[in-house]
Amino acid sequence: MKKTFLSVFCGLFLSAVLFSCVDGNILGFSVLPSQDTVSVSFDTVRVQTETILQDSVYLRNSLAILGEFTDPTYGTVKSDFMAQLYCPFKFRFPDDVNTIDSAYMYLYYDSWFGDSTTVHHLNVWYLDKSPLDASAPYGSTVNPADFTSKSKLLASGTFTTGDFMTSDSAKALSNYTPALRLPLNMDLCRQFLADNKDTLKQKRFFDYPADFNKYFNGIYVTTDYGNGSLLYVTHSELEMMYNTYLFSNASGKQLRDSLVIGASYFPINKEVRQVNRAEHPDLRSYLNPTATDSLNYIYSPGGMFTKVTLPNTLFQNGTGKLSGKTINGMKLYVNATQVDETLDYALAPPASMLLIDASKVNAFFSGFELNDGLYSFVADYNPDSLNYVFDLSYYAQKMIRESDDSTSTEIKPFTEMLLIPVSTVKNADKASVRLEHVISPAAVKILGGNHPRRPMQLRVIYSKKR
Repeated sequence: MKKTFLSVFCGLFLSAVLFSCVDGNILGFSVLPSQDTVSVSFDTVRVQTETILQDSVYLRNSLAILGEFTDPTYGTVKSDFMAQLYCPFKFRFPDDVNTIDSAYMYLYYDSWFGDSTTVHHLNVWYLDKSPLDASAPYGSTVNPADFTSKSKLLASGTFTTGDFMTSDSAKALSNYTPALRLPLNMDLCRQFLADNKDTLKQKRFFDYPADFNKYFNGIYVTTDYGNGSLLYVTHSELEMMYNTYLFSNASGKQLRDSLVIGASYFPINKEVRQVNRAEHPDLRSYLNPTATDSLNYIYSPGGMFTKVTLPNTLFQNGTGKLSGKTINGMKLYVNATQVDETLDYALAPPASMLLIDASKVNAFFSGFELNDGLYSFVADYNPDSLNYVFDLSYYAQKMIRESDDSTSTEIKPFTEMLLIPVSTVKNADKASVRLEHVISPAAVKILGGNHPRRPMQLRVIYSKKR
C-alpha cells in the first residue's frame, strides 16, 4: 500500500512540474498544510547571442600542432610552436667523449588531421634574438620575429603525416610510435660539447635547468610550405650520439671494458616552456558574422566564440521574474545545426564546451582552473540530440540571493558569458586537474538567440511557497 501511494504521489509531482506554466498552479494537495503549499512553475527564457572573434587565445597545452590546413568555411589555420629545452641537473658528457658522431631532432606524434599524403617542409630555428619567459602569458598570435631572426637553422626536412617510409610490420609492433627524424646541425652539437667540457661554463650553464635556458634560448619549429594536414606532436627532443667506454671494477680499479654507443637527450617537457601558436590570416574573409545573425559560430583554435547574455530582468531586486523564488532547475540548451559529413575533412564539434563569466576568461586559463558551477560550467556534446546542455541551477540561486539581499557577497553578479571549446587535462590517477583551450581544429554552428524557429533559451523550473 505504501509503495502504491508513493508511486502515485511521484507521478502527480512530475506532472505538476512539467505542465505548470504559470505561478497559479499549486503543488501540495492535502499532503501539506495550507500554509505550506508550494507553486511550481516551468518557463523558457530567450537569451541574446553574438559571435565574437578574439585575436589571441592562451594555448598553454602539452600538445603541439604543426602544419597548415584550409577549411572551406573557416579558412586557413597555420600552427607551429616555440620551446625551451630541458637540461638535466649537473649534466655532463662522459669524460672520454671528444666528438659527437651524429645528432637528430625527434618529433613524436600520435595522430593528425587532414590529408595524410600532404607534403610539408619543416624548419627548426634558434631563438637568437630573445629567450622565452617561463612565466609570460603568451597568446596564440605571439610574433616569432620578436625571438628569432631565422639566421641560425638547426634542422630541416620534409614530412607527410602518414609515415609512409615505415614498413607495415614495424607499424604493427606494440612499441611503434610515429616520429619525424631530422638531422641536427653539428655546429650546435660541437658547441654544446665544448662548453660542457669547459670547467667554468659547465658549472655556470649545465648544473641547473634554469641556467641552461639562459645559455640556450630555445627553438622555433615551423613549416614553410605544404597545406592539407596538421600533425599532433606529443613529445620532442634533441638526441646527440657518441662513442664511449663502459668501465668495470677489477682488483679495486676501474678498467675500460667495452666501447658502446651512448646518447644524451635534451627534451621539451613539462619542466620547460612551450609556446603554441595558431594563425588564421583569412578567417574574417571567409566568415564575418554580425550580431543580428540567427546562427552563431564556435571555432578552435581560431578564437571564435559565442557570447551569451542572460536577461537582467531575471534577477532584478524585488521585480525580477525569479526574485524571491527557489530554483529547482535552470539549464541552457545550446543546439547545433546538422554537421556536414559530406566533406572529406569536415571539422567535428568540440567534445566539451565551457560556459564562463566573460570577465574571468583570461584568469581562468592562465590560472589552470576547473569549472566550479558558479562562474564556469562544462557540458559535453551529445551527438544524438546535437546539443550541449549547461546546468546553471546553482548560479541562478546564488544570483537570486544576491539580488534579494544587498549585503550578500556569495557571488559577483554577471549575465554575460562566453562559450569556449575546452579539453580536460588529467593526472596519472585520472583525476581532472585543469581545463585548457582546444588546440586541435574543431568547429560548430549553433542556433542563436535570434533563430526564428529554435532560438537559444533557458529552461527554468522554480517554486515559491503560497
